[in-house]
Amino acid sequence: MTTPHPAPVSGGTIALEARHLVKDFRGFRATNDVTLEIREGEIHAIIGPNGAGKTTLFNLLSGFLTPTSGEVRLFGERIDTLAPHAVVRRGLSRSFQISSVFPTMTVRDNVLVALQSPTRLPGQFWSRLSTLDTLGERADGILADVGLGSAHARLAADLSHGEKRQLEIGISLTQEPRVLLLDEPTSGMGSEGIARVTGLVRQVAQGRTVVLVEHNMSVVAELADRITVLQYGAVLASGAYDDVRRDPRVIEAYLGDEAQL
Repeated sequence: MTTPHPAPVSGGTIALEARHLVKDFRGFRATNDVTLEIREGEIHAIIGPNGAGKTTLFNLLSGFLTPTSGEVRLFGERIDTLAPHAVVRRGLSRSFQISSVFPTMTVRDNVLVALQSPTRLPGQFWSRLSTLDTLGERADGILADVGLGSAHARLAADLSHGEKRQLEIGISLTQEPRVLLLDEPTSGMGSEGIARVTGLVRQVAQGRTVVLVEHNMSVVAELADRITVLQYGAVLASGAYDDVRRDPRVIEAYLGDEAQL
């Protein structure tokens, strides 16, 4: 049994849009004519069984793959021809399904490296201390926001799985994204970690658009304004959470039992 879900975001600006996306790998079509619109300010979940094409779609949306055909637009600007770092500079950041932190660096230094990357500081051995202090203050603020303020001096390798996810989200926030893509943020976690990261996702969604791939349907139920269901690389259903969970095609093809949502 699920609790009533909040009303979806209606109207408004389209933050991220895919238009007839196709991605082929040596004759295998991983993404098949995917079209979707993600509205500014919403939390949009992409779900589907293993092999449905969720991660491929994320890679297309974030510039890590170039589509065979179709377009990706961020606030109306076409971005599917841009490199990933250029997509980040346009206002879209992402986390990855597999941990991507620097394990031998401290938590704070992981964030500092990410803060320095879009600046000229990495190539400058002599920098104004005030500039470095400013980045340090920003790093401390981000760590506080993601619940790792007291862990700033620990090595990233010593963090729990859930804490590494928190750090990855913090690293994604260093670029001040308007759109944040999260790839399975609660994967592999126990109930305590899931609750902590779910609350964090809701917190960071304030003032920005969040798109997440997520297998945990309880997390999707709690967070998502709208969901898109993929099957065999194509969109099976998309819309408000409460509508999609009752779609007979979704129940038959993916869920098997409406009670799972």
